[in-house]
Amino acid sequence: MSSGRGLLALFLVVTILPALALVALGVRLMEQEWIVAGQRRRQSLEHAADLAVRVLEQELASLRRKVAAEHWDDLPLPGDSAVLIIRGQSVSAFPAGRLPFLPSTPPLEEIPEGAFAEAESFEFAKQDLTEALRRYSGMAASRSPGIRAGALLREARVLRKLGRGTEALAANQRLAEVRGIALSGMPVDLLARRSRCAILADLSRRAELADEAQGIRQDLRAGRWALDQASYERVTEQLQAWLGAVVAPGPEQAALAGAASWLHRRWTTTPAGEFPSEGTQVLREVFVLWHSQGDSVNALLAGPAFVERHVMRPAAAAVHPIRLGVGVKRPPEGIRVQRSATESGLPWNLAFAPDPNEPLQDPARNQLLLAGFGLLLLLITAGSYLAWRAVSRELAVARLQSDFVAAVSHEFRTPLTTLAHLNDLLGGSNEPPTEKRRGYYEAQARATSRLRGLVETLLDFGRMEAGCQPYRFEPLDAGVFARYVCESFDAEVSERGFAVEYRACESDLPVMADPEALERALWNLLDNAAKYSGESRRIVVEARASGGQAVIQVIDSGLGIVPEDQPRIFEKFTRGEAAREHGIKGTGIGLTMVRHIAEAHGGEVTVSSVKGHGSTFAIVMPLKR
Repeated sequence: MSSGRGLLALFLVVTILPALALVALGVRLMEQEWIVAGQRRRQSLEHAADLAVRVLEQELASLRRKVAAEHWDDLPLPGDSAVLIIRGQSVSAFPAGRLPFLPSTPPLEEIPEGAFAEAESFEFAKQDLTEALRRYSGMAASRSPGIRAGALLREARVLRKLGRGTEALAANQRLAEVRGIALSGMPVDLLARRSRCAILADLSRRAELADEAQGIRQDLRAGRWALDQASYERVTEQLQAWLGAVVAPGPEQAALAGAASWLHRRWTTTPAGEFPSEGTQVLREVFVLWHSQGDSVNALLAGPAFVERHVMRPAAAAVHPIRLGVGVKRPPEGIRVQRSATESGLPWNLAFAPDPNEPLQDPARNQLLLAGFGLLLLLITAGSYLAWRAVSRELAVARLQSDFVAAVSHEFRTPLTTLAHLNDLLGGSNEPPTEKRRGYYEAQARATSRLRGLVETLLDFGRMEAGCQPYRFEPLDAGVFARYVCESFDAEVSERGFAVEYRACESDLPVMADPEALERALWNLLDNAAKYSGESRRIVVEARASGGQAVIQVIDSGLGIVPEDQPRIFEKFTRGEAAREHGIKGTGIGLTMVRHIAEAHGGEVTVSSVKGHGSTFAIVMPLKR
């Protein structure tokens, strides 16, 4: 052991120290190269940031001029953008349908309620619906849109009360053709279509109801009516009940409506003359740019697509191949340059990063340096590996030889000691009685058999390792065979308190096998189960078919095997952690022989185990077809 340690120390001094010195020198040189290259890269990013800020300022100035001059044709608006125009108390937006609702709606002509007082007295006070209907029908022919709309609205209501739903639908259809008239701010044509939906629901005309409600939904999306938020939500709530589906604006429309409400609220709450003539703001990813003059405001509500296409893209093209990021509050790792909104005066935080495909250093210089260091390290590594491999192999061989000789010596010592003791007893001056002499002879026979078994095991193991072990295959039933071996082993270990349970297979398990070799493999697994049983004295053997293969399992509830040892326990001379901890003797070749035998039968041996909860070993062989 001391010579091994000395050899290891010499190896470390001769190989590792020069390699470490060379690596340290290379790392130091590469660090200097990286520092210089990083400084150059940062200067390039700073220049690109200044250029991008100038380009963005120019783009925003151009947008301000177009908004101030109302050059809307020069503003190609994608689906996430719109224009908002405030004229005093009137608010409008285009293109139509971009905003689901407006912060304030333009006033419409209201229905003159006083014109219907006499007719309504018949409807409500006198409860004469027929006379009320006659009077409303006559007023519905009025040339005044307000009178006509009010009369049609009331006519449809009375018809509905009279249970004449089809005629009420027709009256609402005529009312839906009236434009520019409102009742309490709600357009009468929208009221008429909602009333049609309610009547169709009463009449249980589901298909027509769905068509009518879907038509209202489509017209809402197209911006047919200028509604405030409360009116819009009332209508969509009714549509949702009729359609059985959520009716709500998309995220882009909701963001635009929120930005419009914010601008209108600021406009209406700012004292006269104090509202800024120009400004920008970013709200929920909507970029707001406005120009105000007198009692009017023109505003561009630009979504991410507009900002990317018409604002950021020119700046990104100017600094290409450097990458421009928007809305970055904190720059990520690596070489980055940031321009905050406060620093640049722009509405966005900007970050600039180098092109990931552009190398930081000169590739040719890097390749030369890396090739030189790589060659030196390769030579040192190769030499170190060869030396370490030779040293490790010698140490491993010496350790395995020592462990194997010690294990085999111990295995041979026990029966030899028994034979020597029995010989002394039989060869003594006092001849033992017949019964005792018979017992001594039986003990001699057992010790001799054990010695013969050890010798045959070593010889068979040598032949297996050399690949020249003869096998005599014959057909047999793996289940019947497993029961036989299980009963034989149970008879041997029952005196030590072990109970071996065999679980029968419901069907035949025909295989081609060498009975002697298969018995040795199964016996080894049973012997290991007994050795490593710990406090448990129960061993279970199962034989079953699985996926066209015969599986013979040996299950114990003993010490178990740690996960690190499980891939190695089938290697020759390998002893697991449990064997070392509990001083369990063995040669370290039993499981290796099991593996050889299983593979010779066209199968394999597997193990699953949890430390402290036992192990399951399985011999898997193909079934005979």
